[in-house]
Amino acid sequence: MTDISLDELPSRSPWPERLLGLTNWSPSIRTIEKIQSEYDQDKYAKCLAFYDSSEPKKPGPEEVKVFEFDGVDREVCVSNSSKLLMMPLREARRRHYSLITETIRPELKDVSQVIELGCGYGFNLWMLSSLSSRRKFAGGEYSLNAVKLATKLYAQHQPPITVHQFDFYAAQYDFLEMCLSEGPSLVFTVHALEQLPSAAHVFDTLKKYRQHIATVFHFEPVYEFLDNSLMGLMRRRYTEINDYNRDLFSSLDARSDVRIIRADRGGFGLNPFNPTSIVQWEFV
Repeated sequence: MTDISLDELPSRSPWPERLLGLTNWSPSIRTIEKIQSEYDQDKYAKCLAFYDSSEPKKPGPEEVKVFEFDGVDREVCVSNSSKLLMMPLREARRRHYSLITETIRPELKDVSQVIELGCGYGFNLWMLSSLSSRRKFAGGEYSLNAVKLATKLYAQHQPPITVHQFDFYAAQYDFLEMCLSEGPSLVFTVHALEQLPSAAHVFDTLKKYRQHIATVFHFEPVYEFLDNSLMGLMRRRYTEINDYNRDLFSSLDARSDVRIIRADRGGFGLNPFNPTSIVQWEFV
């Protein structure tokens, strides 16, 4: 692991030149069609094909995740608050996932199930399932290919892990009707709300199920937490030109039916321009 300076960042990432308009690159508009193309038809289709083509032994979730990251333990540039670091991808992944599991671990004693919205093929649920054999784990995911892959990965898994097709933009979250009837639940997201230009609808919809939701965690980039340092301004611009979410915290903070329990500003970032903050809240 090596510290690097901000001046070295352009040699480690193409993003400084993109953010400064020094290279040809088109800003994104984050539509449902883009999500379909980028995730369902590309990333998760490739992961499903990898699983289906593996013979004679089928890969587990970790092997699929390594494939998703191109299967090479290369050096990557990450951030820890304002500090930039180079480290092996294996270690960067360990730190990222440890942030999720160690934050959620103490909360498991008070819930009967754990639900992730925008869960991909359920990798985070799989990690958390190793912490408790007495809870159920369920996820919602827009990509049909990811849902198909999860069904195959966890067919025999104990405790049970189920992944259902789900759309953040829907008027109601049908799979929650079934899952949330079984006891108090912990709901969380990991870099999923970032895909939504606005998060306000999600909170409005979750309110319909408030009596069954004990607490909610978001492991997400939070635009409102970015400061006016040079790195903070670059992160803001990264969020803007990728059309990532810019109202997660302000939408929550404006609600009278929500109590914000925790708001940890941008800690570790697998992508130094898109660090993970932790926001925890509950309905009141």
